[in-house]
Amino acid sequence: MFTERTPICLTLAGMNKDVLLLTQALAFAARAHCNQRRKGPAQEPYINHLIEVMDILAAATGAEDTELLVAGLLHDTLEDCDVGEADLTAQFGERVNRMVRQNTDDMSLPKAERKARRIAAMLEKPADSRMVKLADVISNMRAVASSPPAGWTQDRKLAYLADCRALRAAARGTHTKLEEMFDHTAYTVEAVLSGKIDGEPAGLEEHHLDHRIGDQVHKVYLANTRIETFDTALVERFAKAIAETFPTVVVQEAHGFYDGVMRPILIARFRAGEPDEVVSLAQRLCLAFHQRFIGIEVGGRYIRVHSDDTG
Repeated sequence: MFTERTPICLTLAGMNKDVLLLTQALAFAARAHCNQRRKGPAQEPYINHLIEVMDILAAATGAEDTELLVAGLLHDTLEDCDVGEADLTAQFGERVNRMVRQNTDDMSLPKAERKARRIAAMLEKPADSRMVKLADVISNMRAVASSPPAGWTQDRKLAYLADCRALRAAARGTHTKLEEMFDHTAYTVEAVLSGKIDGEPAGLEEHHLDHRIGDQVHKVYLANTRIETFDTALVERFAKAIAETFPTVVVQEAHGFYDGVMRPILIARFRAGEPDEVVSLAQRLCLAFHQRFIGIEVGGRYIRVHSDDTG
C-alpha cells in the first residue's frame, strides 16, 4: 500500500487551500509513478503525461475546479501503482477517488474487452469523469504522433486514433472547449501520421534519448523479475534473441539487488545506431522472457522498459 512518507501540515495561516491540494497531488503522483516512463522511444518520465493531462483540463476549464485537476494528475494511480482507494479518499476526498476509479481499467481483462468497456462506460460516467478521460486521450494522441510505442506500425497508430474518436463520440456533449481541443488534436495527429503536415506541429515535438553520431555500446539487463535460476540454455536464448537485431553481442552473468532481493541477472552489451531500436528490443524481450520490465542503458542513462503500451 502506498503511504505518505511525511505528514503534510495544513494549518499554515493564509495558505491557499487549492494550491496546497495541487502540490500534495503533484508530490503524491511523483512518488507513486517514480519508476515509470512513457512507452515510446523518448521514454519521458510518466509524470510528464500526468501533468499534461492536468494542464489540458486547466486550459479547457480555466482551472476553476481544483479537484478535477487533481483527478487528472492521479488518474492512473489505482491502475498502475500500489495505491488503494482508501489512500486517495483519505488524502484527496471521495470525489477525486470516484473520478480516478471511474477511469481505471480492470487489467485482468483482455485488451479488446477493456477497450469495449471503456467506450460503454463513457455513456454512464458523470461529466467530470468523462472530462478526465478526454484529457487523458488528448495527451495519448499527442504521444502517438511524437513518440509512439516501439513497434507500432502506421496501421496500429491510425487504429488507435480511431479508438480515441470512438471514445470522443461516446462522450459527446461533455464539455464544449475540451471537445474542441480533442477534435483539433485528432485532426492534427492524423495529418502528421498521414504525411499531410511536414514534421511535427507545436506541442508534438519529440525528445529522444541522447545519442551521438556513430554506433554506441548499449546495455540491456534481463532483470529476472520472476527470480529464476538461469541455465546455459536460457543464457544462449537471450543472446540469440538480441543477435536477431544486433549480430554481435556479449552476455555477462551477474547479480542484481532490487525490491529487497538479490537475484541473478544477465547483462548484454552490443552496438546499435538508434536508441529507438534498443527500446523496441527491450519490449520484445519483456514478452519473450516473461519479465515485468527490461533494463536498458543508453547514453549512460538507465531506464526500465515495460512490455505494455499506450492504453
